[in-house]
Amino acid sequence: MTTTPERSAPEEELQQLREAVLDDWLVVTSSVTDYLRDIQQTFSWRVTRPLRRARQFQKKVDEVGVVPASQLAAVALAKKLGR
Repeated sequence: MTTTPERSAPEEELQQLREAVLDDWLVVTSSVTDYLRDIQQTFSWRVTRPLRRARQFQKKVDEVGVVPASQLAAVALAKKLGR
């Protein structure tokens, strides 16, 4: 890559390093995303989903109480159903 009159050699090198770091970051995030998708497609992950949801609800109940947690759950369900 040749330097343009607007950029000095150190600026050009810095730009190349930034692009290399970005490329590395994209590879890492892509592989992590693929790995998480693979985990979430397993039978055990799908079977235990209701248990994870119940645990989340229980934590919210502990934080804000039963009625507000129920209202939040109803809103989340309505959003999921598109209402």
